[in-house]
Amino acid sequence: LEETQSSTLEQDKDELNWITEYDQKKADRERMQKIQDMKLKLLHRQSQLKTIKKNISTFKRKAEQRKSIEYEEESNTLCTEEKDDEDLLISDCHTDDEEEIGRQNSSTSDEEDKIVEEDPEITKIYYCSRTHSQLAQFIGEVKKCSFADSIRLVVLGSRQNLCINPSVMKLKSITKINDKCLELQKRKIGKVVKKMSETINKKRKASKSSGCPYLNVASRNELRDYILADIHDIEEVVQFGSTLKSCPYYGARAAVSQADIVVTPYNILLNKSTRDACGIKLDGNVVIVDEAHNLIETIGNINSVELSYKQLVEAMYLLKSYQDRYRKRLSARNLVFIKQLIYLLKCLVGIFTNDNEKTLTEKKTSIHRINDFLLSLDVDNLNLFKILSYCQRTSISKKLNGFMERYKSMIQVSTHPGVNYGNENDTMYDGYLAGFQHIENFLELLTNPNQDGRVLICHETLQNNSTVKYLLLNPATYFAEIVKKCRAIIIAGGTMQPVDDFKRRLFLACGIESSRIKQFSCGHVISPDRILPFSLSKGPSGLELDFSFQSRELVTMIDELGRILLNFANVIPGGLVCFFASYDYEAIVYTRLEKVGILDKIGKKKKVYREPRKSSQVEQVLSDYSRCIQLSNKRLGSSSLTGAVLFSVVGGKMSEGINFSDDLGRCVIMVGLPYPNSKSPELIEKMEYLNSLSDVSMPESSKPFGQIYYENICLKAVNQSIGRAIRHINDYAAIVLLDYRYKRPSVRSGLASWINQHLVEHDRFGTAFAAVRKACNQVPDLSIYGLLALFNETPLKILPILF
Repeated sequence: LEETQSSTLEQDKDELNWITEYDQKKADRERMQKIQDMKLKLLHRQSQLKTIKKNISTFKRKAEQRKSIEYEEESNTLCTEEKDDEDLLISDCHTDDEEEIGRQNSSTSDEEDKIVEEDPEITKIYYCSRTHSQLAQFIGEVKKCSFADSIRLVVLGSRQNLCINPSVMKLKSITKINDKCLELQKRKIGKVVKKMSETINKKRKASKSSGCPYLNVASRNELRDYILADIHDIEEVVQFGSTLKSCPYYGARAAVSQADIVVTPYNILLNKSTRDACGIKLDGNVVIVDEAHNLIETIGNINSVELSYKQLVEAMYLLKSYQDRYRKRLSARNLVFIKQLIYLLKCLVGIFTNDNEKTLTEKKTSIHRINDFLLSLDVDNLNLFKILSYCQRTSISKKLNGFMERYKSMIQVSTHPGVNYGNENDTMYDGYLAGFQHIENFLELLTNPNQDGRVLICHETLQNNSTVKYLLLNPATYFAEIVKKCRAIIIAGGTMQPVDDFKRRLFLACGIESSRIKQFSCGHVISPDRILPFSLSKGPSGLELDFSFQSRELVTMIDELGRILLNFANVIPGGLVCFFASYDYEAIVYTRLEKVGILDKIGKKKKVYREPRKSSQVEQVLSDYSRCIQLSNKRLGSSSLTGAVLFSVVGGKMSEGINFSDDLGRCVIMVGLPYPNSKSPELIEKMEYLNSLSDVSMPESSKPFGQIYYENICLKAVNQSIGRAIRHINDYAAIVLLDYRYKRPSVRSGLASWINQHLVEHDRFGTAFAAVRKACNQVPDLSIYGLLALFNETPLKILPILF
């Protein structure tokens, strides 16, 4: 019997092995067939692109012929009675039945979901930076590479940057632009085409898939192929899209799957919903984040939302008006969710309308954990997840925006009388459009883990200015998906020091082992004899330089600063940029120096300019500053001027993204250490959160993480500001750090390595001044004009990176 059982088991085992073997071979065959199909598709696409690349001039000429084809969109200014508001009604949504949701969602999906291509994905590099100008610089460098002809590069952007539809482009708000685009896609209206030929006319009339004349499959694919055929920046894509009468926004997105390099701004890559909408797939790909010194703050800002009392009141009354108008036409389920939203908004408004807050005489801020905040609102009986699902499935914010646009005059009259909206021209229209979407984002953030964020309630003396804000404390929550999906991620920047904060908060907090993190750092591209970095502890009169918050406004300290600026202005050629900790302190210094006459003395050698608070005025000030230096170099105008002085602000509009190269910045002076306000409720909460982490993970640390974070904010701002002066290999400048605290080892170690290695500490002003005067006499006079040709041929600066 035992032999029989043993024999049976062996037969069963052999049979099982045979079945497993067969299944494995079948899976292998299917996988190989899939790979073969993918390979054929890739070869076909590559062949197409080669053909387009060879005939690119013919391709462009054909596109130029389409300029004579003019699209006339059918009038969409139908009266309200004809539309009958059907487009504003919320369709039924059974949130308890996920299958029903899926069917409704698929039937009402936007054109965004319809353009997904079946092209096989290829391994790619995602390169992101802060601004489109920085992306354009990167694209320009890629064009210079020897392998540029074999690279397929796609640049992504928002509708605001890429849309070419005149009816959409004229809208100022990004919310209006997005909503108008999606609205046009849903319209199934024909387009009238003025024919250049009958054949083209018939083809164009046949395309009636969208209310937007620039969105159709044929022209989009042509634009996609044009984008992939060569390397283009965003302006070139928009220009060719206009010529081809094809939407650059969707054309670029259609090209993503076949691109080797995808270039995109921060917000597209770091925001999950935007990333998914653009078809960005991180699995097995490489991500490069450039200009990453503010990466942690950027993630925090993207995932933090602040709502004002005014926004909450507007949204509540807008929702009430919508409910009152369509009460009889909405289903019972829709009415239930709308009433829940109104109740939720009423509870949020109630935060600022308590009786004990009506006589508030000074600003008051309170901080709450997420669960405590929800309990205080008395909304623990509401299911936020179901409410959010309802808002997303029904696109209620877009419905409300359309309702507001159509009935804005009536809704404004019905507004809560207790809210003061200023003058007659200050309408609520723009606030309504973006307000409810912000509220949705705020509610979604309230579903985060309790420990990852805080809710800040700020009561102002003027109730309209009161705010409630969700503050993200743990950026790793949103960065973890990027880190875990990518094959590799490179964090790069020229002013990354100190880097420990990045490793700890963005990688180690995501569960990445420290052994996988490789750090590479190098010196500056320029030679040491072309920079003169030094710290100065005492001024010309021997007064110790202490620009701490307690001492910086003393008249004796400001007067000493004025004497330092006057002495340096007399010997330094070209431009001198002086950075202050804040706009308020810069105003105090300017007023004092003007009063004692030091500004007049400086003005005999260099004209003084000030960084404006308004962004719209920055370009004009920079233009005037640059022109003054150019005229002084050419010895035109006033022959006594040797350049100009620019008073700027750390963390302002000129401390990042502005290049004071060559004569625009022969000397950069940093006044004090720009520590943030230690009494800021947000900063206090972040420091306490980081201190709690240090207690767990690094009990032996000499400094808590919160204190390290506080110091790093200051030192990163210093590194970023002083880096404005040295912009290429032949540049040169003096870098002056005014404060005795720069001698401290903890401060000095946080400076960029290319500064720290050559930093000289001067305890007497005389020795520092002599060194500056000697350096100015020895360095050749390379003006901005003489270096212009050389600057264009300069190789890329080697930057310290962490990956």
